[in-house]
Amino acid sequence: MIKKIFLTILVWVIATLGCFAQIFACDNADDDAYCPLDTWVIVFAVAAFVFAAIHLYRKQKSLQA
Repeated sequence: MIKKIFLTILVWVIATLGCFAQIFACDNADDDAYCPLDTWVIVFAVAAFVFAAIHLYRKQKSLQA
């Protein structure tokens, strides 16, 4: 069940990522002045997902012990 939910969320995030984050906006920029804030949304989303997964894993592990 958890694997299905995880895969569904992962597919949804990957499918909608190009709509919300301007991935290729900073290819020609020499400094960060020309990069939109949305460029770092990908990094923040991945970091939040990793921290949430670690937290839930530890919480589940402590409940089973």
